Amino acid sequence: MRTLKLTALLILNFVAFSKINAQTSQNDSIKLDYTKIYSLALDGNPKLALPLLEIDPAKKISQKDLKFKTNFENRFKFEEDKSDFLETRKSKIDQLLKIYRDYWRFTFLNKEKKNDTLIMKKVSDFLKTKFPPAQNLIVNEDSINLYQKKYISSLGYHTTGFGKTGGLYDLLVWKTEKDTIYNLNYDGKETHVKVYFMDDFITLGWSEYATLGRYYPAGWATKEALFCVKKSYDLKSENFRVSYIGHEGRHFADYKLFPNLKGVGSADLEYRGKLTELSLYSAEGLYKRIQFFINNGNYDSENGHSIAAFCVIRDL
Repeated sequence: MRTLKLTALLILNFVAFSKINAQTSQNDSIKLDYTKIYSLALDGNPKLALPLLEIDPAKKISQKDLKFKTNFENRFKFEEDKSDFLETRKSKIDQLLKIYRDYWRFTFLNKEKKNDTLIMKKVSDFLKTKFPPAQNLIVNEDSINLYQKKYISSLGYHTTGFGKTGGLYDLLVWKTEKDTIYNLNYDGKETHVKVYFMDDFITLGWSEYATLGRYYPAGWATKEALFCVKKSYDLKSENFRVSYIGHEGRHFADYKLFPNLKGVGSADLEYRGKLTELSLYSAEGLYKRIQFFINNGNYDSENGHSIAAFCVIRDL
């Protein structure tokens, strides 16, 4: 009898456990792979991230993840962009930004097609129509860059001009900026460098669009100065000191040391910038940065940052 009772109890417990386990499996929450999604988006392939957002109806999804899924699909899943990208950044450059938004989106979703000629023609036509001084514009990068800068400046904004970031023509426009001087030390020489802190952005370019605002250029260097997106950094943090000042300062120095290397976004320049970061980080910051390079490295990318990240990890 005791054996029978024990057997019955074990059976009841097993049945109860099976029911609980089945219920737990049924109620498991969906966990979006943000690392993979953002990596694909930063590589200009948000289309390939869409399958990662497909969910089992039997499973739960958090409000945060559901909101992200809805916004991402509204932006890239349908024939047209159904997101609020343009509505949330109303400004005097609405029409120009729409041209770039459509170009970015079409390029993301049609990777086999080259759209450089089309975006150059559309921007040129727009400037000739909306900006009288651009009547003499010639359809090439230098001419478009000159008149696009003049047009945006005439509206009271600042911009990087007409050029590519990671294989796509980009558009970065901001309202305010303040400058200060930093002292950088490279190769045993102290250099005074002007740093512009930019704020009130209308657009931070295609990477901001592709990642729903999660990632974007946090700063860059020219031969004359450094430019910093102020909201990206705690100016007292190691991240600012290393990933901004160290990295962009390396570019600033390399423009003079190696003038034959390609310009902004060059894989060679980015490789040197990333190695500079690894030489300066503390142990804790170092491993986080290495993990970021692992997540975003891609040798087959058109983006110099992704290529450089892959090469750094490969060579380590």
